[in-house]
Amino acid sequence: MDIGIHLLDENERAILDAHYPAFSGEEISARRDRVFAEMAEQTVDALVVAEYEFSGGAVQWLSNWPATTTAVLLLVPGKPAQLIVEHYNHMPHAGQMATDAEVIWGERKPFEVARDRLKKILPSGGRLGVIGRLAPDAQSSIAADASEVVDMNATYGRLRLVKTDAEISWLKIGALLSDMALQAMVDTVTPGITERELSAATQAAYLPHGGAHVIEFMGVTQMADPHCCVPPQFPSTRRFREGDVLVTEITSHFWNYSGQVLRTMTIGAEPTSLYQDLHDAATRVLTDIEATLRPGCTAQDIIDVSSSIEDAGFTIWDDLTHGYGGGYLAPVLGCASRPSGPVPDFTFQKNMTLVVQPNIITPDAKAGVQTGGLVRITKDGCERLQRYPSGLIRI
Repeated sequence: MDIGIHLLDENERAILDAHYPAFSGEEISARRDRVFAEMAEQTVDALVVAEYEFSGGAVQWLSNWPATTTAVLLLVPGKPAQLIVEHYNHMPHAGQMATDAEVIWGERKPFEVARDRLKKILPSGGRLGVIGRLAPDAQSSIAADASEVVDMNATYGRLRLVKTDAEISWLKIGALLSDMALQAMVDTVTPGITERELSAATQAAYLPHGGAHVIEFMGVTQMADPHCCVPPQFPSTRRFREGDVLVTEITSHFWNYSGQVLRTMTIGAEPTSLYQDLHDAATRVLTDIEATLRPGCTAQDIIDVSSSIEDAGFTIWDDLTHGYGGGYLAPVLGCASRPSGPVPDFTFQKNMTLVVQPNIITPDAKAGVQTGGLVRITKDGCERLQRYPSGLIRI
């Protein structure tokens, strides 16, 4: 298998090789215009976007600055954007990377600084929109002079559903880096190695190319006596043995643009009949969902074609699909035997991206497999953004 950065096209390679990758000023301006239109629709006078500790992507999406510690972006129509960063020593880098924003020191009290800045911009207060995970005390501080606070997180989630062509390029990089991690896992796993050691080798595949760690879930059990149906979130000290099955879900991100690849592999043995049946069922539903996805397709259409899971006598544990690229987005779907709540009234559009990840398990939850990855809705169907070949992997 030859999964590597040589598979990127010229534009994607230029993004990867940039000193600090960034979206163009025109791209950032267009995103802000979409946000301003939503603010006008909801009669919001000013918007506070807050992120913490490298978590969340809203500040970066609107400024090109990935939040390190606390970062607060203030957006007011007709006024320059203001980016407040918590630590003084982060200001030079933020100033270098942020697009069309004044970078301000948060003085270790960024929400109070943001409140004071807002008071200067809007001395009469007004309706304040909020995006991010603000703790009650932080929201009270920043909104002290506002007449009303409007939660715009759902609006932000909706704005992230349809990707621009520029975002698709970044997602393709994240997808390839995730595939490179899977390739490293396949090349490294062997009887005797621990899950922790395998995790380290997996991450080493993308770190030299600017990728960053999100997850490499590993579910490991003996096929002859299974007791794991879905991958745990942290690697253990368990050593791999012949006859194991490894179910994995891997995500690396490139500046908050992620791929996600899911595969099942057997170690030193052919799959048992149970695991072959499970994987056949997973492949069937993956194929059916990908054949159904297109603009105009609905969430209910996906639920309908997933009935082959129950027809085969199986069910699922993990969500069957979820939107991706900017968060764990709609639609989050299960199946008839394991719903993820009411089926939403959701219609797919071109350039939406989602993860299709059938985690087919036995009804007693002792055995399971997983397959799939990130796909993009095209004008007449969908395309896989993951390049690693599909199918059961034999080590």
